[in-house]
Amino acid sequence: MDQVSGRAKREIWATVPGSLVVAGLGGSNRGEGETFPGSQVEQRARVLFKPEPTYTEEARRNQITGTVMLRVVFASNGDVVQIRAVHTLPYGLTERAIAAARQIKFVPAVKGGRPVSMFMQLEYNFNLY
Repeated sequence: MDQVSGRAKREIWATVPGSLVVAGLGGSNRGEGETFPGSQVEQRARVLFKPEPTYTEEARRNQITGTVMLRVVFASNGDVVQIRAVHTLPYGLTERAIAAARQIKFVPAVKGGRPVSMFMQLEYNFNLY
């Protein structure tokens, strides 16, 4: 039970072909309040550090290239939560992108003078040179 909202928490798991992705906590957004699109906040979340994912050996061997697209929430407490893969790549590249997204450091969005949670879309490009 979430102590702030009084709502029950539930984990959401999304199956992606070839992988299992933890999408985060549903419902109350970890007690962080409502989540807003960028158009509804006074100041958007500002990314301070966005690590790049590394290739898996299997993806490199199979010469996989492309983009992993993730829909996430930059929570008001500074965590990246509710990660959902919108476009995936095989051989562990989606999991590498998710791991990199979890390490993002950012200043939360602001609405009404308070930090709020905000939806974001992240893209991770995998290219072999």
